[in-house]
Amino acid sequence: MTDSRTTRGFTDEQARTAWNQGARAWETFVESGDDYYRTAVHGPALFAACGPVEGKTVLDLGCGQGFFTRELARAGARVTGVDLSEDLVAIAREHEARAPLGVEYLVLGAATVDRHWPPGSMDLVTGCMSLQDMADAEGTLRAACTVLKAHGRMIFSILHPCTDTASREWERDVSSRKLALKIDRYFDTGPAVCHWNMARLSYHWDTPYWRHTLSDWSGFIEGAGFLIRRLHEPRPTAEQVQQNPEFDDCYRLPYFLIFDLVKDRAA
Repeated sequence: MTDSRTTRGFTDEQARTAWNQGARAWETFVESGDDYYRTAVHGPALFAACGPVEGKTVLDLGCGQGFFTRELARAGARVTGVDLSEDLVAIAREHEARAPLGVEYLVLGAATVDRHWPPGSMDLVTGCMSLQDMADAEGTLRAACTVLKAHGRMIFSILHPCTDTASREWERDVSSRKLALKIDRYFDTGPAVCHWNMARLSYHWDTPYWRHTLSDWSGFIEGAGFLIRRLHEPRPTAEQVQQNPEFDDCYRLPYFLIFDLVKDRAA
């Protein structure tokens, strides 16, 4: 996966088209286990950050083909997953039809959930590596806060802003072993394009996303009416690195960031 800068923003419709194009490759990538960072590093960490979810009403934003949504449902949550990609939602519904968990999947932009559910109707809102891919992350946070109950929580993960910078390149030795990550232009925020071009994908496609600083995210969170309870930086164990040396990079540096938020009583 590589990324490049774009000078203009993007719309929900452009994001929808891009993710529809990549939907089947994404399904294979995730379900085959080739997306091992998701299945072994940031996915389990996000689930752990949610705490006990049995009996809770949960809204999963940017659910894609339902990987994390199903994890929540298996733990006893009453879950609805929303995504703006019709093709990804169709795949998620295929999973539900084959192995019912009681999950409802809706084609819906995350920034509009407050128009579809009444205020205070959710115990928990989640987002598994999805908010940076949304045209309006700030609006999504506001909408999420609205539908949460008093003291309800939102737990979401993103690419770590400190290592997902506008200029980013690994310095390698003659055997191509990663020596050090060279990063620059942290403050060059804004829209970018992710090129899904890894060899382990069945085909390649591009998706738009937003790069924000930590200060940006903090401002969005405060403006939406949340308080930050805790931050998590998922990291593989030394044993995982021994089993799969590909994990060595995110063992040395933070690739992912999880926000654990609580709705401010004054919001």
